[in-house]
Amino acid sequence: MCDPAIMIQALSVSNINYSVAGLEILRELSLDVGQQQYYAIAGVNGAGKSTLIKLVLDLIRPQPGGEIRIFDVDNSDPQCREQLAYLPEKFDVKKNISGRQYLDFIAAVYHRKSDSRKIIDLAERLDFPPERLDSRVGGYSKGMVQKLGLLSCFLLDRPLVILDEPLSGLDPRARYHFKELMQALKARGHTVLYSTHLLADAEELCDRFGILHDGEMKFQGTPQQCMQRYQADSLEKAYIKCIEA
Repeated sequence: MCDPAIMIQALSVSNINYSVAGLEILRELSLDVGQQQYYAIAGVNGAGKSTLIKLVLDLIRPQPGGEIRIFDVDNSDPQCREQLAYLPEKFDVKKNISGRQYLDFIAAVYHRKSDSRKIIDLAERLDFPPERLDSRVGGYSKGMVQKLGLLSCFLLDRPLVILDEPLSGLDPRARYHFKELMQALKARGHTVLYSTHLLADAEELCDRFGILHDGEMKFQGTPQQCMQRYQADSLEKAYIKCIEA
């Protein structure tokens, strides 16, 4: 068994800066996500959450001087792609294919065998009627499309899952089932980094929590530490006190 003291981080971001056309988006940003941790990032629209995720995924590059490592491998190394699954904030699929065809396509892209039993199990866990998998995506509601995206991520069974606003479009029942699935995945050793506006869910799910505001991480720690620091009885109230300080 690995010594926890020397266990590598699932994700390490060190001293990242990023600007666009002279506008500073992120400044000296650092964060660590340990293996089997759930880390939520909260921030107002435009705070830089999606930019940070794109940097982690090497979709865009930071200014020189910083470093991003995934399981101790530089994130520019293609090997990193084998370690993670990603769901963007604006997930979309061609409307003229079925959900099952999309999932089969994702499995093929990642050189995995499509597992019908696992697909049905995940669909039921996400409150997605399995019989709808054979229907065209064009007939899905916004929430069902989002669930299909989540299904495709979890189907890959990667050790690090990165989700940008994963609860967007989900009703309370679907959010409940999503949180149940997240807890089950944690027990199996998965690590999750996700951005969110739903702080009550983050308070319930997360081991660590970060507040990104004006390009800086204003707070990092457990949800309980955040509430203690800002003398608040909920994470939402602590968040407001933090960004208004």
